[in-house]
Amino acid sequence: MSLKYQTGVRFNHHLGPQETLSFMGEGVGAALFAIAFFTGQWLFAVPGILFVVGAVVALLGHLGNPQRAWRAVTRVGTSWVSRGTLFIGVFVGIATLAVAAGYLGMTALQGPLAFAALVVAVPVMAYAGMLLRSIRAIRLWRGPFVPLAFVAHSLASALTLAWALMPVLAGSDAAPWLQPAAMVSLVASALVSLLHLLRAERSAGVQASFERLFRGDLRSSFIVGGVVCGIVIPLVAMAVLAALAGGGAVTALMLAVALCRLYGDFAYRNGVVLAGAYEPVMPDWPMRSFTPPGAAPACGTAGH
Repeated sequence: MSLKYQTGVRFNHHLGPQETLSFMGEGVGAALFAIAFFTGQWLFAVPGILFVVGAVVALLGHLGNPQRAWRAVTRVGTSWVSRGTLFIGVFVGIATLAVAAGYLGMTALQGPLAFAALVVAVPVMAYAGMLLRSIRAIRLWRGPFVPLAFVAHSLASALTLAWALMPVLAGSDAAPWLQPAAMVSLVASALVSLLHLLRAERSAGVQASFERLFRGDLRSSFIVGGVVCGIVIPLVAMAVLAALAGGGAVTALMLAVALCRLYGDFAYRNGVVLAGAYEPVMPDWPMRSFTPPGAAPACGTAGH
């Protein structure tokens, strides 16, 4: 039996824009529910649940045989796909019950259910990043910063969306802390993403990923979409709109900023997903101690 090694790199082709859209929908939806919990504006919980459900439906429609999707939960102990499927299913179920309890006037039951859904929302936000991190052959996705960055971007998108929807749902004076919180989360997501790129392992695969992100076919979407539309425009627009009096035109601009942010979030994640490059995982043995058959032991090695 001969051993064959692949010395080149090849870009990820198993995960694409549809999976990225699902990752974003799950994270933003869970973060919206968390915002509903802390603001007491349960109207945010409904679009949060719909974001997660829509993400799952979109992904199931992309599968070759969606009827067999139940098998995804059969390897919870070893697979992040199974864990994520379980977390998402539990979150949707408990969050839906919490919202229904509120509408039915069962406030004593809504609190515990909402808190349980909030606890499960955290791994739902982290799931996509942990899934990517578990694919060890792609060094761009290794380390703690991809899960942290995905969680930070989910929070930034959800806070920006909540800031834009608050005047429509509850009036411009409700939850004034949303604007500064959204701005801080945008800066934090940019910093964590920068740390991810700076601290990424230096290898042939990561170098190929950087070439594609900053000089190749992903350059426009990653920089213009992820950085300009996702970070710069929302930050500048929030600072400017804060000085303007409320009104229909301002509310429309706020909604446009939220859509811009959502596009930027998708562009960032899609760039990270598509730029992931597989490279051979070499066995971690000390090569200097290996002696070919029939050859004399190298100087300094002990022959046994």
